[in-house]
Amino acid sequence: MALQAAYEQFLAAPNPAFLANDASLHYVTTLISINGSAQIIKHLKGQTGDLKKNEEKVLAAVEGPDSIALEVHTTIEFLMGGGSYLPKLDDNFVTDHTVTLPVVSHAKSGIETC
Repeated sequence: MALQAAYEQFLAAPNPAFLANDASLHYVTTLISINGSAQIIKHLKGQTGDLKKNEEKVLAAVEGPDSIALEVHTTIEFLMGGGSYLPKLDDNFVTDHTVTLPVVSHAKSGIETC
């Protein structure tokens, strides 16, 4: 469970030390992709004005020798617009609304355990 512990640390406090330089972040439902560890951290920090993550709890994890897949129970409060989850949606539809959704994450050899 070393990868799971490292991933949970990353969720709590995103840090480029947990990512490979060529890491990628993909929002499958909105076709948004961010490439590179520095860009991912910049993106995550930039979303703090748009949304607030109230809870991220790992529901299930499948860990292999150099990869992990997780289902994370995520509760998000939309502050100003939909961020990367609901881009270009009018603010009137999402601002001040809270949603809970499962987020599936996969990491391979990009999370370095401490």
